[in-house]
Amino acid sequence: MAVATAVRTSTGRPRRAGRNARNGRVERTGWEVLTALLAGAAAFLAGTDFDLAKGLTVGGFFAAALAPVWVREASRYRGAGLGGVLLLTCLVSALALATWRSATHPPTQAGVLVELVPVISAALTVGALLWGQRVLSPGLVVCLYAVGSFMTATMGSRFAEDPWRFGFSMPSTMLLLGACLLIKRRPRKRLLAELTALGLLTGVTALSGARSMSAFLVMTAVLLIWQHRPRTAKRTTSALLSLVLVGALGLGLYRAVEGAALDGYLGQSAQERTQEQTRAAGSLILGGRPEIGATVALMMHEPLGYGAGVMATPTDMQAAKQGMSRLGYDPDNGYVEHYMFGTRIEVHSLIGDLWIWFGLAGLVLSGWLLWLAAGYLGRSMSHRTGAALGIFLALQLGWNLFFGPIISSLPPLALALGVFLLQRKDAVVPPVAQAPVGPTRRARGSRAREGRRARRVRRRYLAGGPERA
Repeated sequence: MAVATAVRTSTGRPRRAGRNARNGRVERTGWEVLTALLAGAAAFLAGTDFDLAKGLTVGGFFAAALAPVWVREASRYRGAGLGGVLLLTCLVSALALATWRSATHPPTQAGVLVELVPVISAALTVGALLWGQRVLSPGLVVCLYAVGSFMTATMGSRFAEDPWRFGFSMPSTMLLLGACLLIKRRPRKRLLAELTALGLLTGVTALSGARSMSAFLVMTAVLLIWQHRPRTAKRTTSALLSLVLVGALGLGLYRAVEGAALDGYLGQSAQERTQEQTRAAGSLILGGRPEIGATVALMMHEPLGYGAGVMATPTDMQAAKQGMSRLGYDPDNGYVEHYMFGTRIEVHSLIGDLWIWFGLAGLVLSGWLLWLAAGYLGRSMSHRTGAALGIFLALQLGWNLFFGPIISSLPPLALALGVFLLQRKDAVVPPVAQAPVGPTRRARGSRAREGRRARRVRRRYLAGGPERA
């Protein structure tokens, strides 16, 4: 997508370059070009997730260099300030807990600060992505982020086991759904493009045996179709009722995916895993994620958390094993000692890891993230404004909060925050919040006005020069 530039005619009045500037002389200022290049580079590097040194990614380092530019712009997004305060509180809490636990718990080999660097790096990339949407279109920012993700997709430890499932599935999903955001003036064509992309992604993902990813894609498609249903009344569905519908749909889809996996429709590998996990704990979720029992047991054992850079003691390991045993899982197989407590305490859930690192402040941060995801889904369904990318990221964030480890959850979390945070009234239109799609002229007119307003704001920002940044 071309970046809007200022065009100055002989009268000195700024005009936009393009079709409306046929009688004027086009001047592309160096600041406009530099701003667009920096925003594009920030989005691309944010997606690479390439470690520069001890957890600091290249995208995080580049975002830190651009901090004087995007810090001011981040204040235009509702919730960004609260998120920053919560993050600072968590960092202070992590240091305080680590100092307190140092008398009874050994430190990790990496140390406290190195453990916290990935979280800080992800937070910096969020700010850069928010600023990038101010300069470029949200769809273009997402596409650049996805292209960057492709650059490091082959570096995962399990990539050779299944290249699609552990490498290319997430970048491909972000690229295709981000490209759909570029279709702005044709809502029905965008819906068709999103459903087509989701269908292709679901087919490939299901063949790879990725059960949760397949469920997210199917649920995203169903929610898209639901919010574009014909209007039967003037009243809109409440956000709370919409979330209840989402929960009911999720439960039904969970049962359907479990049955499909047991019947072998997702491949032999997925069938064997599902049978083993269901037989071990009587439930696919509890059998597949026995770390839930360890998390609950550790919270009962040490309610205040542990702090970053802290290793578990034999007493902690025993408490975690007992919690996993209650679910019918055999913890004496080396998994607990080597993965969960080998190099640090890892309980395979974003809520659990945030609580371990940051204590009670981490639980508050988890609640805020869950509120953002639930709020986006509720608003999208009640006002019929959701896009496939936002719905997918909200569903994935909800899953990662309960079942995803913190390190692998940080890259998609950074992009999700760039989508969920709402801008203030004087900022660009929210990234995936579009006008309702429907047969009425009012809906189409509202959408057109929002698009024109977004373009005017972006042009004023770019034409302002360095003093506006």
